[in-house]
Amino acid sequence: MINENRLLNEFIELVSVPCPSKDERAEAELIMAKLRELGLEPVMDKANEKTGGTCGNVWAYVKGTVPDAPTLLFEAHMDSVAPTTGTKVVRKDGVLYSDGTTTLGGDDKVGVAGMLEAVHALKEDGVAHGDIQLLFTISEEIGCLGVVNLDKSWIKANYGYCMDIGGSMGEITYAAPKLYDIYVTVKGKAAHAGIAPEEGVNALMLAAEALSKLPAYGRIDEETTFNIGVFNAGIGTNIVCPEAKFVIDMRSLNVPKLEKLKDDTMALIKETVEAGKGQVEFEVVEGCPAVELSKDHPCIELAKRSAERLGFKVELKTTGGCSDGNYLCGYGLPCGLLATGMSNVHTTEEYLKESDLYDTARWIYETVKVAAEK
Repeated sequence: MINENRLLNEFIELVSVPCPSKDERAEAELIMAKLRELGLEPVMDKANEKTGGTCGNVWAYVKGTVPDAPTLLFEAHMDSVAPTTGTKVVRKDGVLYSDGTTTLGGDDKVGVAGMLEAVHALKEDGVAHGDIQLLFTISEEIGCLGVVNLDKSWIKANYGYCMDIGGSMGEITYAAPKLYDIYVTVKGKAAHAGIAPEEGVNALMLAAEALSKLPAYGRIDEETTFNIGVFNAGIGTNIVCPEAKFVIDMRSLNVPKLEKLKDDTMALIKETVEAGKGQVEFEVVEGCPAVELSKDHPCIELAKRSAERLGFKVELKTTGGCSDGNYLCGYGLPCGLLATGMSNVHTTEEYLKESDLYDTARWIYETVKVAAEK
């Protein structure tokens, strides 16, 4: 059985440790110590050699007692959005907050703590289970760098569960979008704005004209979004702007639709800029692959059955966000996202219901049990 008092204390300890992206060393060492206390032999990989961080991803393997049960991988990330250092947890009416000076860190320590407690309880109860992989990743908050740079051959599971999404207990996310970031550089020609403006080509105005011709932005449709999040241009008010840069974030659950949107957008911008005697350069960065599981995939069915046994209201959902789960799915591991209740994440108003913390661990525990049944 899940020990709520132990779990709560462990969560409070985990969020108190500094864990900014690329500097999760203290958090990783704490987690590895707790894994050793459970009789496991955690291993740190070398993903940080590519990310420039202070530590790699932490892996642990729990040997099962049911040989023919599917191997399950549970994943959560160790970093939190700043400010994270010195988090002090405030309990009020069954809800956990920070003291307002930092984020709470429930994103994603609820997943970390839930995984640790579930394994603790499984061992205490002597529950029959299959093999379990635990993965604690680095630098998720700045582009999922830990999972991007892990060695895919280390993944030994049949199904994966990413414990890193908000929502009510029982919500299972089975699809998430593919993402492109398109870095656009519009080049014009500098000239003195007061003496010879006609000799220049204003890159800022060309970029603005191209953006004004976009047929739509924001929510394109129910499965596609499009955002201009960054725009930089100009070196002085008396200079015809020689260069303008902006970044497009586009994502969709429908990959062919996204590819067409990417190609059409770049063609429109190029046509507009060149018509104004400017030049344009594009750098297309694939942010993450899509999560594409059917609603009746065994990975999703297993999470549904365990949620139903716990009395959760099951709801299958899609999301417009990206997570480590996108990459795990892209590596060939069927991976769903299980709701953990985290709310107002990435702000100092972040909070987490205590009941959701406890139920996150219960959901992991029950999923492992159900997977081992004949």
